[in-house]
Amino acid sequence: MGTLLKRALDQAAVWHRAQRRKYPNADVPYISHLAGVAVLLARHGFDDEVVAAGALHDAMEDQGVTFDELLQHFGERVATLVLQVTEQDRSLPWEDRKRLYLDAFPGKPWEAQAITLADKIDNFQSIIVCSREHGDPWSMFKRGRDVQVARFEELRAMSRALPP
Repeated sequence: MGTLLKRALDQAAVWHRAQRRKYPNADVPYISHLAGVAVLLARHGFDDEVVAAGALHDAMEDQGVTFDELLQHFGERVATLVLQVTEQDRSLPWEDRKRLYLDAFPGKPWEAQAITLADKIDNFQSIIVCSREHGDPWSMFKRGRDVQVARFEELRAMSRALPP
């Protein structure tokens, strides 16, 4: 593990220290998801900055970390990638935010798209783990199974046009 990724995981653990996965009947630190996203990206050959951005992908959205903080700690490319995968207007209703994100997805750089896909893949892997160890996985989601699967399917369909 490179020093950039180590610093990113350490900082993500601090920023997300009070956050937990939404597993029913289990207290799983959120860093497990962030590390899972980073591992997927590393496993598929992405460079250290993309992998670090994967580990930090929820910092702005979930913890209110600013672009300038990311820039100061991790440099312009990592900060920009995190910004590119962050929902921009949290004041909008959930459905509108997700639609805007999906609409913008095809125009994002490949590395940002890969972070988004790794995020969704890790979430679906967590659903499998949850179903085996913690109970009904779909109770983790306010909108339920069908909405989550439909969003994943939209991203999957868009990803067919992406580079290998």
